[in-house]
Amino acid sequence: MKLGKCEVTGNFLLANEVHCHHKIPLSLEGNDNFDNLCIMHKDIHKLVHATQNETIITLKKMLRLSSSEKDKVNKLRKMSNLELID
Repeated sequence: MKLGKCEVTGNFLLANEVHCHHKIPLSLEGNDNFDNLCIMHKDIHKLVHATQNETIITLKKMLRLSSSEKDKVNKLRKMSNLELID
């Protein structure tokens, strides 16, 4: 149970900050089952799905993720067949 916290950062989320992410995207035959979903901050979710280098750089600067948080983002990006971020 996540108790209202982002699964990447562990920070408590306000209702307007919450996004739900499919670990394995529906387009890659993922589903809406609870074990395929994770709750995260909306800006983290943007970073997980970002493909434009400029967007990735901007979000990384804004979010200032720790190395373990970045590892979690990369794990989710890998599950979506996206390039890992540095």
